[in-house]
Amino acid sequence: MPDRKASAKLAAAKSRSRAFELMSPAGRVWYQSAMFWRTAVIVFIVGTAGMLGSWGIWQFFEGKRQNDLTARQLLLDTVTHDNTLHRWFEAASQILRIAAQNKSIRDFDQQPDAAIEQLRVIAKEAGRFSQLRILANDGTEQLRLDSKFNNLEVAPDESLQDKSERYYFTATTKLSSGSVYISPIDLNVERGEIETPWRPTARLGTPITAVDGRRQGYLVFNLDMGIPLSEFGLDDNQVTRTELLNADGYWLAGITEDRLWGFMTGTSVNMARDQPKLWQKIVPGTAQGSSAFIHDRRLYHAISITPSELSGLGDDEIVQSSDGRLYILASAPQYNRIAAPQLSDIVTLSVGGAVIAILSLIIGMFNLHRQQSHLAQQRIAAHLVSERRMASLGRIVAGVAHEMRTPIGNAVTVISTLGAHLDDLSAKLGHKEIDRQALVDDVGYLQKGVKIVQKNLDRTVTLVGHFHQTATNQSNHNRRRFDLGSLLDDLVQTMRQQYAKAGITIRFEGPQTAPVENYSDAIDQVVLSLVSNAKSHAFANRTDAQIIVRLIDLDEQFYQIEVEDNGVGIDPALHERVFEPFWTESSTNPGSGLGMAVVGNVVETVIGGNVYMRSVVDEGTTFSLLIPKLAPMGASGQKSGFSI
Repeated sequence: MPDRKASAKLAAAKSRSRAFELMSPAGRVWYQSAMFWRTAVIVFIVGTAGMLGSWGIWQFFEGKRQNDLTARQLLLDTVTHDNTLHRWFEAASQILRIAAQNKSIRDFDQQPDAAIEQLRVIAKEAGRFSQLRILANDGTEQLRLDSKFNNLEVAPDESLQDKSERYYFTATTKLSSGSVYISPIDLNVERGEIETPWRPTARLGTPITAVDGRRQGYLVFNLDMGIPLSEFGLDDNQVTRTELLNADGYWLAGITEDRLWGFMTGTSVNMARDQPKLWQKIVPGTAQGSSAFIHDRRLYHAISITPSELSGLGDDEIVQSSDGRLYILASAPQYNRIAAPQLSDIVTLSVGGAVIAILSLIIGMFNLHRQQSHLAQQRIAAHLVSERRMASLGRIVAGVAHEMRTPIGNAVTVISTLGAHLDDLSAKLGHKEIDRQALVDDVGYLQKGVKIVQKNLDRTVTLVGHFHQTATNQSNHNRRRFDLGSLLDDLVQTMRQQYAKAGITIRFEGPQTAPVENYSDAIDQVVLSLVSNAKSHAFANRTDAQIIVRLIDLDEQFYQIEVEDNGVGIDPALHERVFEPFWTESSTNPGSGLGMAVVGNVVETVIGGNVYMRSVVDEGTTFSLLIPKLAPMGASGQKSGFSI
């Protein structure tokens, strides 16, 4: 026998050891587990996906880095061209304004040679004007100096032209003294024909005003834009391209010649028409100055400018036509490492694959341990729930037994006594040894005994009814839509007069309208039980007794009902027993001890909410009910914690 017991203990110890090894990822049996291999297959697939994902993430960040560098370069290119144009226009605008104040220019009609000499000096020093001319008030050229291939030629009188119909002259005549007109950039036109080779030009004009304020004519400079526009196009690496477009989407620089100046040559090549999606990103995006975006796998950076903004003059010193806005656009291809892999990419991918393979093994063991731990926790939780239910059942059975022992015991005792008395009475009647008075006394004794038995049985029936109510579920209630505020207000109004006779003030606080879909009879039962409980137990020797039923709209999902009294409160040591079946604190007004147990059971299993209590001795008690605005349908399938 001792050997058998020892063998049994050893076998049990080995079994526990094997169980422990299976639960431990560091054990020596994990690789023999079928669960591990199932997990390993999943981990392998996840690891492979993780390797590809890691490569994709690396590719993403590398691409982001490269694209950030490209975006910075595009920004630098647009700013560089912007600065070039800015310097070109700003210097020209300042020279024009200063020249208009020169005495020789003002006296051009009296001293034309001096005016021509002054224009010659300006042309040599500035080096950016293709024509410098003075127009009379009627628009005819009075003096003109042409700059061609670094040669300055004074136009003879017979070659002077009438510019009164040209848009820039019309705009300049509307200026006040000291103001400057800057035209849009276009190609220079002589006698109605576009000058060849093309000469991109912007025209700057300002009034010539005598000392006495009399307008003598207009000073107009043709600003040669060939030099700054020649810097647009592909950069040295043949990757980044910069372009210049006008407000209508026509190219002014940066692409092949056959696509330039479409609005003047009649080719109708236009970005706004040919690439409308790209154009729609440029125009709104640059409304605040500049924008960066991606289109058709190219990175773009665009700047919106006007010649007037480039001139450096204030708004009150410049007039410019509405169609003079320009767009500087720089672009480059997006980074695409997958289309052109390098040796470093292959090495990185191989190393990443090896790392992911190692990580897959580690994650596989960890996942196995986690799953086994989760199963163990579920078993422990189920065991705890079972233990808790059994403990609850034990308390209920003990309470029922305790409560029913007295009335049933009393009934049994009385019935036994009555049985013995009936035997004596039957014997007396058999021997005819009883007189009438003795018979009346015996019958009276039996009636009293029957009443005692009846009273104790009634008490037993009452206890069974309370116990059944405690274990009830949602099948006794019907869910419907109703107004919770109206229900509570009506309940308080019904009880107000009755409670006032007992010296208790009861009132309702909360919204009058509170739509809810729940179990109205269950809520009514719970609130009535809490109010009745407060009336019975809260106000010992209190003269200012008060009960408040309060409704609070917590959020989109829940209401909160509070039943608050200013009574004697509950000892903190007894808080945990408030919802315990068959427990009551009051010795002067004891009940069945099931009222609060019924409340907790109905709130949780029928209404689908929760009940909480807070109480301070000598200050009062508040019961808070969390009521869902839409009672869960699944609550009907739940069993009460008191069900057996």
